[in-house]
Amino acid sequence: MLTTPEPTAKDAVAYHRELALGWEQRYQKPAFKARLRAVEECLADHDLHGQHWLDAGCGSGTLARYLLEAGANVLGVDAAEEMITLARELTIAKQNEPTRQLRFEHIATIAHLPLADQSLDGILCSSVLEYVPDADACLTEFARVVRPGGLLVISVANRNSIVRQAQLATHRLGRILGRRWCAFLDYSHNDYVAAAFRRVLKEHGFAPGKVIPFGSPIPHWLQRREFGGSLLAFCAVRE
Repeated sequence: MLTTPEPTAKDAVAYHRELALGWEQRYQKPAFKARLRAVEECLADHDLHGQHWLDAGCGSGTLARYLLEAGANVLGVDAAEEMITLARELTIAKQNEPTRQLRFEHIATIAHLPLADQSLDGILCSSVLEYVPDADACLTEFARVVRPGGLLVISVANRNSIVRQAQLATHRLGRILGRRWCAFLDYSHNDYVAAAFRRVLKEHGFAPGKVIPFGSPIPHWLQRREFGGSLLAFCAVRE
């Protein structure tokens, strides 16, 4: 019997390359606005002025620009060249000129970062870990480059979410019918329950604090339930 090969990391990057042109517009939609709101909640008690941050998987740079506005020096990296080009163009358009406090670089993978040990005060990794072939390798690399006491703000796919379960069911039905419904699920393979990802963070040297379920076009109060939002945001401290 013939089977469909599992998509590779290269496929996931190619998929996001195709989405680059309209990626920034997605942040005008409620489901993407929820991403920024979750980051704001995670960082509400932290002063980023003068700190050095990485946006790992920065896309069009929306969240990297938020970190810049919060006072940080920011490096945004992405495996899709088209995303990096767009992020640079949008930043110049919004800032009216390039700024040395925010730069963007193309890299092959966030599992190998062009950064020295303990060189960062924080990392933001928004909705990226679900697409990588080796999530543990990425977290190990994050632990290497973040100083003790530094922060990791990271969001992962929520396995317990009723929305994600509905998306998975729709995706499976689409494959049977020859349709690409919820196409991102061709590439999104790593999902977690909150307690399990807390343990994963601890294993990699991060002490998890608050966890915020969020995401998907459902009411805000329902997003915040652990079975609601399709994503889980964690704010953790490097031990």
